[in-house]
Amino acid sequence: MLWSNNHGPTTNVECCIILAAGEGRRLSMLEKGPKPTHDVLGLSLGERTILACMAAGVNRFLVVLGFQAEAVRAHFAQVSIRRGCAVEFVVAADWHLGNGISALAARDSITDDRFLLVMADHLVSATLIKNVLHTALGDREVCLAVDQDAARVFDLDDATKVQIEHGMIECIGKHLNVWNAIDTGVFLATPALFDALAGAAAKGRHSLSHGIEELVETGQARAVDVTGQPWLDVDTPDSFQEARRRLLGSLGKNGADGFISTHVNRRLSVPLSALLVRTPVTPNQISLGSFFIALVGAAFFTVDLLWTSIVAACLVQLSSVVDGCDGEVARLRHLATSRGAWVDTMLDRYADTAIVMAITVGYAAGHPGVLPWLGGLAASTGFLLASYSTKEFALTHGVPYPDNVLNRLKRRDLRLLVMCCGGLAGYPFYAMVVMSLLTHGLIVGILVNGWRLRPPDRDRVAIGHTDERAREGVADVVSPTLRELSPTATLTLDKPASVTDVLVHTDSER
Repeated sequence: MLWSNNHGPTTNVECCIILAAGEGRRLSMLEKGPKPTHDVLGLSLGERTILACMAAGVNRFLVVLGFQAEAVRAHFAQVSIRRGCAVEFVVAADWHLGNGISALAARDSITDDRFLLVMADHLVSATLIKNVLHTALGDREVCLAVDQDAARVFDLDDATKVQIEHGMIECIGKHLNVWNAIDTGVFLATPALFDALAGAAAKGRHSLSHGIEELVETGQARAVDVTGQPWLDVDTPDSFQEARRRLLGSLGKNGADGFISTHVNRRLSVPLSALLVRTPVTPNQISLGSFFIALVGAAFFTVDLLWTSIVAACLVQLSSVVDGCDGEVARLRHLATSRGAWVDTMLDRYADTAIVMAITVGYAAGHPGVLPWLGGLAASTGFLLASYSTKEFALTHGVPYPDNVLNRLKRRDLRLLVMCCGGLAGYPFYAMVVMSLLTHGLIVGILVNGWRLRPPDRDRVAIGHTDERAREGVADVVSPTLRELSPTATLTLDKPASVTDVLVHTDSER
């Protein structure tokens, strides 16, 4: 099947209808409150829905209430205050008849000629919603986001199937024999949707699918392909666990992990973060905790004994693991900020310096002379330059340094693990020196490779040879665009799209 989404400029949508009226009996968690209020790794389903829409540029919401209306109203009111968005409410008196009746209850409250409609119990990504907003829409049309990859759909038997031909919906329903896409529950609509729902209701048909069938008859029901974009209908205990699995699985996919973080640290930090999101602890507090653990470990390194070296090694590696939790918790709770990333980076540099100096002091106590201090100097400068080299490349050239082997080997996760192994063996100083030599070699490799990647021209030479103060501000003029973080992350920063990768709270030096 070949068809086009007919992508164009972003549709001007200011309001989103959130259907939060259903009882959610299949989820079997009513003792925890209405379904939109159910917590999934630190945030409710309803709050995650609002955050995805806000990341796509929508900041006004109309929540349709039904089952346990007052509890749901109170929850979304708190979300509105916490996230700084406008939320209004309407009660669907006959919500139990079907989600089409719930959507129809919003009719008198919507004056916009374009609006989004989403489900409070669906996890959807901001990129999916942005894709929908980039779809051209006729004055009397309704567009449904569909997924054509049936293999990726969780609980396919219960999913609503859609048959599409040339971008137009031909039929829709849970029990279609012939279909080629799945309904994701995200709509870009015009007031024609309300007319169709009213027409269906007059025939005793009360679901959103029935309203779409009315539009199919007049050729006003279109589809937008969002295949590959994350989404999940969370309406059973199994799908609830799947939501947790997918959210946790997304934490290590920011493109900034080193080899040790990918294969060792994340396997420890992700389960720990899943526990931390249940507590009031903040990402910045986790950063401070990791820093404190590193300082305690450094203090043990100052004593040149085997048992203190082993304790120090374990604490340093624990610090490395916990250092990943701040970014993970920030992404799970949508609390990532550029300020937090900056503080975390500065604390990491201080921790690295403290560990190096402590190892040097401990070794120098039993080995007089200048060589221990030269080793400490080589390590401290190498570890600092490892971070500085790629960030300076990004600030100077306006693009991130490639995530190649050199870049991944010079990251903090490897050097802390090497020093940990050295400490366990009772030789932390020698491990530090070996790691410092490797780091300096990697930095030289990065310089050579970076020189080849960015051939000189007038603009780049002008930037490259300005003074330090000018280079520090280059990020503000390289590009005016904003870059959205992933899934995982819903943060946008006033930084160049290509530079943001190395500046945000995503563990870039893990």
